[in-house]
Amino acid sequence: MSKEFPAYSVDRYVRENEAPEEKNRIELEDYKHLTERLTSSEVRWLWAPIVSFALAYLGCYLAGIKYGSETHASLLYLLFVVFNISAALISVSSWSVIPSRSIAKDSMLMLTLSICSAAIGNTFDTIFWLTGLSPFKQNVFTNLFFVFAILFALPGVYLLGRVCRVKFGKTPFIYSIGLTIIFMTIPIFMNPAILSAQAELYSLKEFVFGLLYAIGIGYLASLSLHLWRYAQGRLQNSARLIGISLILLSFGCAIYAGLFTSTPATKIPSSPVHIIIAMGYIVGAMGVRRTEQTIRIIFNLKDPQLPPSLPLIEIFGPSQGLEVYQKMESRIKDAFEELLRAKAETEMKEKIISELETEVRLRKETEQALIVEKEKAEEANKTKSQFLAMMSHELKTPLTAIKGYSQILHNPPGATTSLEESKVKEIAEQIVFNSSHLQTMIDGILRFSQLESGKFTYHKEEFLIADLADYLDALLNQQQQFSNAKFSTHIPDRHLKLYTDKLSVQHIVVNLLMNSIKFCKDGEISISIAQSGKDLVIEAKDTGIGIADSQLEKIFDAFYQVSHGNSRKYGGAGLGLSIVKKLTEELNGKITVESKLDQGSRFEVLLPDVVREKS
Repeated sequence: MSKEFPAYSVDRYVRENEAPEEKNRIELEDYKHLTERLTSSEVRWLWAPIVSFALAYLGCYLAGIKYGSETHASLLYLLFVVFNISAALISVSSWSVIPSRSIAKDSMLMLTLSICSAAIGNTFDTIFWLTGLSPFKQNVFTNLFFVFAILFALPGVYLLGRVCRVKFGKTPFIYSIGLTIIFMTIPIFMNPAILSAQAELYSLKEFVFGLLYAIGIGYLASLSLHLWRYAQGRLQNSARLIGISLILLSFGCAIYAGLFTSTPATKIPSSPVHIIIAMGYIVGAMGVRRTEQTIRIIFNLKDPQLPPSLPLIEIFGPSQGLEVYQKMESRIKDAFEELLRAKAETEMKEKIISELETEVRLRKETEQALIVEKEKAEEANKTKSQFLAMMSHELKTPLTAIKGYSQILHNPPGATTSLEESKVKEIAEQIVFNSSHLQTMIDGILRFSQLESGKFTYHKEEFLIADLADYLDALLNQQQQFSNAKFSTHIPDRHLKLYTDKLSVQHIVVNLLMNSIKFCKDGEISISIAQSGKDLVIEAKDTGIGIADSQLEKIFDAFYQVSHGNSRKYGGAGLGLSIVKKLTEELNGKITVESKLDQGSRFEVLLPDVVREKS
């Protein structure tokens, strides 16, 4: 299904959807058209007033409308106002699309406002005249708009001169003197009787205003001629069109002044002088349009083969444009160098700041490390004091018992009597129990010392799990004599062959068992040694006092117990679980604990890849 486009948008649509190469070609063709003194579009607009007025005059003649009649004057003057309004619309539409804010755009704004002021003045004048509010050109209100038109045009021409790098000196003033003489001669030439005292003036006000407009616009035309002559760059053509426009308008105003001395006011609207003034407005609008086209086309050129200085050279001329470009280039280089210096300084400052931040961070880390080490030293000192106090108590207790029972045996009370056999056996059991307890603490301290110093040697060997079971059975038989707890073991297969450090595994089992016995006096204690694939799982469960959640992370610390000192309810050096953890880690295993306060604890040790085939 094909797309249909309005006629006025086809060209725009084609331009927007062209390939980049085609766009560059079209833009270069537009650029070449800028060298033409008059484009085909400008020629058509210049011929438009002449052809339109000629057809209007011919039409009125053929229609039998008398020259100078009210109908004839209305038709011809309305046609003039149409061209004035058209020029204003062309100027506004062209100015509005000039890319970016610039002096050139400000200049065209002033000239556009000048043309619009004249269009508003002529429109109001027509309304007042046709509605009968005031005679033709007799309303002072409309003259204000023509004064504004001159005032707006003056800065417009000066700003255009700045763009074209033209300095206005005395030359435009000299030009204006010659034009003023010519403009004052035109009314005299049209009505020589004006010099006599009996001369009849149809409107002295309009005669005076016409001469003032002619002189004021003539000065603007002199500035434009000077601008046209000395302007550099592609805007010279715009200056030329604006100069021609102002000359036509100034001559038209001078002829207007002559008409009010020689022609009845009712016939003035029919005068062909409006062709000259209409052409002046149209040419001025073409100057604004040429400026817009020039700036837009030059600054939109994307051809990479064109030099970057081209837009400035085209706008300001070869010498001035290159000078402007070099100044801009120099400023950009200076700004870039300043930016590089600022960047280097910023990077240096950032580096210094980073080093300072690093130093501050290191200092803080050092301070924090010192605080941590201080806390550790204080904790170690505290632990040492607690350990000495604890060991003082723990060692004295069994030694005192051994010493006391030994003295009873050595020197029984009542020397003449002998101890009963049952009493001797009880004393001997107490001596054995306290000796075992003392030996266990000393062995634990020695073993922990070896582990800490790295002197504990590991010797892997193959052995049966039955050896470990027999050792555990003997240990339980011994402990059952001194504990009220109920013991149970679970060893599913005593014929499994293990390959690991036998002594370390025995230490693990013994310490787990002794830990359960210590904190479970009357409950149930179970030891399980089972296979899990190639791993060995040792489990110790009891229904003792349990461990609070807040203490679970600390129970594997050396010498740690929930209570310390002589007031401790439970004995021991606090090394059993610490030794179990260190031995387990040395064998690449792991230990886990589950416990609830007053419900008991469960310890599980997993030793990986130690199970071999059955014997």
